[in-house]
Amino acid sequence: MVMKTLAALGERGLLSIIFKRFSRQRAKGLVLGPGDDAAVLRLTPGRVLVATQDDLAEGTHFETGWADFRRLGHKLFRVNLSDLAAMGDVEPLAVIVSAGFPSSAPRSWAVDFLDGLCDDAKAFRTPVAGGNLSRSSKVFFSMTALGAALPGRVLKRSTARAGDLIAGVGPLGAAAEGLKALKAGRRTGPAIRAFYEPAPQFKAASVLARKGLATSLIDNSDGLARSVSLLAESSGLGAEVDLSRAPVRGDPHAGEDFGLVFTVPPSKWRAVKAALPGAYPVGRMTARKTSLPRGGFDHFHAS
Repeated sequence: MVMKTLAALGERGLLSIIFKRFSRQRAKGLVLGPGDDAAVLRLTPGRVLVATQDDLAEGTHFETGWADFRRLGHKLFRVNLSDLAAMGDVEPLAVIVSAGFPSSAPRSWAVDFLDGLCDDAKAFRTPVAGGNLSRSSKVFFSMTALGAALPGRVLKRSTARAGDLIAGVGPLGAAAEGLKALKAGRRTGPAIRAFYEPAPQFKAASVLARKGLATSLIDNSDGLARSVSLLAESSGLGAEVDLSRAPVRGDPHAGEDFGLVFTVPPSKWRAVKAALPGAYPVGRMTARKTSLPRGGFDHFHAS
């Protein structure tokens, strides 16, 4: 008989499913994975640890009425890896995952979510090293992603220069279109895939860092306007935005696209295009601080 709710399955039953999926992972940096009080990772001498954390919360990022829990596992994995990529030439090491469910939640929600994590742990060769379970009135998922990098290949938000071009890699507005489609009852299509399965831009970020092309870098998780504003504010600069040459689909400021936004000296733009043909310009950094259009996602601003 299949135990249909998490209350019937129990914590030990769910943990046994987790251990079966993740206890035999093999990765060069993983010494000890799930099953103990903490994971143990091996670091290469000379490299620094890069750490990030992001969440998916019911009512903020998804609704249980339309959510595909396996694909939420994909999304959680990828939005966290995107944050690692946004730091430059970073190699992912492992992730740590926490989840909360109501006791009455269907067993399938947790199992499907674990399947999604397992899919992407294999796809990105990044093991799930451990985590935590708890009872919660609403469903939530949280992940910490750990990576390693050479110190000289880490890119920051605060190092743009006046006169730099602002450029992007990845989609603009596709994920927001996907969210609209999900709320309208659709379950398949390119826009929905863009919402659930953003592509972490490791290759592009590595090229920008290794070749010394970018002066600053951020991911596009909260929308283009907010990303450009954060680069400008962090660097003490202003910015002018021009989307006439960008591949905009829908609202580019809505967020959830998880591409990259970066700055580059004009003299290096040809080198950027040669290395990353899909890169596109979106504006320019200015010495004079400017007021950019307010946009993008803000957790604590009324929608």
